[in-house]
Amino acid sequence: MGEEAPPKLFEHCSTIFEAMKRESSPQKVEGAHTLVYEGFLTRLFAERGMATPYYTTVMRRLKAMGCVRQLSRGGGNSPSKWELLEEPTIEKFEQFEEARFRADTKLGQTMDGVKSLAKRLANVEARLDLLEEKEA
Repeated sequence: MGEEAPPKLFEHCSTIFEAMKRESSPQKVEGAHTLVYEGFLTRLFAERGMATPYYTTVMRRLKAMGCVRQLSRGGGNSPSKWELLEEPTIEKFEQFEEARFRADTKLGQTMDGVKSLAKRLANVEARLDLLEEKEA
């Protein structure tokens, strides 16, 4: 069995973070040198072929994972400014998703049940593979 592919939303988060990083410059923020992206995020999303509705979801995830921090809000002809803190990781993404699901008790319980069943199924599949190898 191979590893699972990362969720598409995580890929979008990584794509946008990398694009922001490429277009960022070192600046001094609150006395420390850091990378700052200054630009129009809606344009950045469009250039990456992502629909505008992804904007809110992706940026919320990046903020929640501690990857970015908004320094100033853009609008009209004014670009927004974002401090780049750290790269998104699948571990941080999964931790955020788990916490989000736990916020809704019933959904959290359902997700726990699904995870448990998925682990049990993986164990059964591994045992079945071993049995098949012995018979071959």
